[in-house]
Amino acid sequence: MATSFTNFVVLLAFATFSSNVVFGSLLVKYYVHISNDFSNGNQLTIHCKSRDDDLGWHVLQVSEEWSWTFRENIYGTTLFWCNLIGENHSASVKVFYMSDTEFLKMCNYMECFWSVRDDGIYLKNDWTASWSLWYDWEH
Repeated sequence: MATSFTNFVVLLAFATFSSNVVFGSLLVKYYVHISNDFSNGNQLTIHCKSRDDDLGWHVLQVSEEWSWTFRENIYGTTLFWCNLIGENHSASVKVFYMSDTEFLKMCNYMECFWSVRDDGIYLKNDWTASWSLWYDWEH
């Protein structure tokens, strides 16, 4: 009888731990910020989406920022990408992806800051407060 009770307690503890690992990550809120840091006064047009969500088109003037929040999907495969269009530039870039540990570390595992500049798209290293060129312009 004692063995059955011990097995029950161990099974219950494991089930609780497993559900916290799976569902606990679904409670974390992630943030993405994109700022227009062109030096020439040009507008930045943004269209972001994931497989499940289309966030629509947004136009930013210089020094403006647009951001959104979301929670990870149940599979841990959340990916957002954006089309970024300036007067003489365009690029399609991933702005949040769970599959890259280096990327997540740069974002302090929850909040990504992007700066769109004349020479490319920069990601802020939240640990050092420095910016790194992450993407070049495609055109």
